[in-house]
Amino acid sequence: MTLQRHTEQEWQFTAADLESARHWLAGRPQDQSERRFSARPTLTMQDTYYDSPDWMIYRAGYALRVRRAREADSADDGATEITLKSLTRPNGGLARRTEISESVGGANLQEVLARTEGIGSKIRELVGVRPLAALFRANTRRERQQLLEADTDLPLAEVDLDETSIETTAGQAQQLRRVEVECINAEPAAVSPWVDELRDAAQLTPVETSKFSAGLHAAGLDPSAPASLGSVDVSPNQSFADTQLALLRRYFAAVMGNEAEVRGGSATAVHEMRVAARHLDVLLRVFRGYGPTWAVSSRSRVRGLIKSLGSVRDCDVQIDFLDASLATLDAEAHKAVAQLRERLVAQQTKARTRLLQTLDSPGIQVWMHDWQRQLRESAPGSTRAQHAVAAVVAREIVREQARRLRKYADRIDAKSTPADYHHVRIRAKRLRYAIDAFAGLYGDPAQEFMRALGRLQTVLGEYHDSNVREQRFAALVADGPRLPPATSFMVGRLVERDAQACERCGKRFAKAYRRTHRRRWRELAAVMKSVEHAATAATGISPSA
Repeated sequence: MTLQRHTEQEWQFTAADLESARHWLAGRPQDQSERRFSARPTLTMQDTYYDSPDWMIYRAGYALRVRRAREADSADDGATEITLKSLTRPNGGLARRTEISESVGGANLQEVLARTEGIGSKIRELVGVRPLAALFRANTRRERQQLLEADTDLPLAEVDLDETSIETTAGQAQQLRRVEVECINAEPAAVSPWVDELRDAAQLTPVETSKFSAGLHAAGLDPSAPASLGSVDVSPNQSFADTQLALLRRYFAAVMGNEAEVRGGSATAVHEMRVAARHLDVLLRVFRGYGPTWAVSSRSRVRGLIKSLGSVRDCDVQIDFLDASLATLDAEAHKAVAQLRERLVAQQTKARTRLLQTLDSPGIQVWMHDWQRQLRESAPGSTRAQHAVAAVVAREIVREQARRLRKYADRIDAKSTPADYHHVRIRAKRLRYAIDAFAGLYGDPAQEFMRALGRLQTVLGEYHDSNVREQRFAALVADGPRLPPATSFMVGRLVERDAQACERCGKRFAKAYRRTHRRRWRELAAVMKSVEHAATAATGISPSA
């Protein structure tokens, strides 16, 4: 039993009937000096599709299929194959999909999921501790013909004539007739003339939806429908308790919305999930004194998740830097750092394993379920938050974060250390996240100020990454067996070049910081004050209430 991964390249067509395709295939030349079609045993296949209640597999970009197939005239029960199939849409009938599959003999799905390796382990990475439920079943009779290369009989492609009955758990059924042409040992360009001839002769129509999509439709299932936690709207006059709930819903939904792709291995999703979790962390920090207690008290859970995401993200960033740096160097340079990169990838793998363990941990699972319940039920905040006006507290929070940024940024000079810059970076991030939360109240001035903060964060981020990279690369060289001298030399070159970039970042700081505390800040401050005055006039609640 071996886990296999390959890219399926396949045309899919709908057919009013299959007889025209049969007739076209029967009329092809049978001379071995020419490409010819050869019949293969007809199969009967029973496919059952599964997913978790919250569609983790679908959201990660896959469909999970358990297939039991046997030859139509055989008394054998056949073997079971479990496949994760990517959900790439066809283009002109041609679909290119990644398939991760394993033949598991007579084992059932639950037995496979209990295994620590193979397809069961891969599925568990995607769904974690969630249960799986059957979505629908597709029963197919498949007539098969292979296109063989002249003389060698190498199979180039397979033509399948499928008659499928989709059965749902509610007892509904849908019939499909399809012709599929899958490349085996040939690229699509070599097969496409035959496919075009077959399509025209049999009057076939390219499909735009897979059997999986057809099954979902037949079962009345829509995994793309968003699951709402409640309102995410923020208005100046509402109570700050309602504002808190809206903001927590917004960023918690962003955290949860990235989980499936994080489990699927997306570096982009790791970054986006981490950013959303950092937004939550900043909000829970600034909400202290306003509540809600159930949210603020779980901040340690959020920070633990951020730490696990950060370990993976740091490895992703360093690998990207290494690959980008080597892109401009010769083959010898690539060879010199191959072992270093392998060590970095090994760290990334360990960090990813720890991240999945964090996501599956009882603490994070309880946090996720509790927050979903609290946010849907609109659990009230503190009495103070219920009697405060959104525009008043928003201005208070933003101004406080701006003061803290200035406190640290104004101290930066020629003698400042990387730690000093890092403190400024943290305060800039908190200010930007605070403004982002309330940006809808302040319009263009908020957007312009956030763009300036973004440029400051870029400068500070590059400075920070350069310093961290030097330490990480030094540790990578020191850990494990001694690396070749060429590797140490190449790492030294990369670190030296990076240090020069780090020095440039320090020089760019002053200009980037100026953009955040002059005109742009004055305009934002004026809008915040105006919005606060309008809100207090409308509600009759003074800013000091």
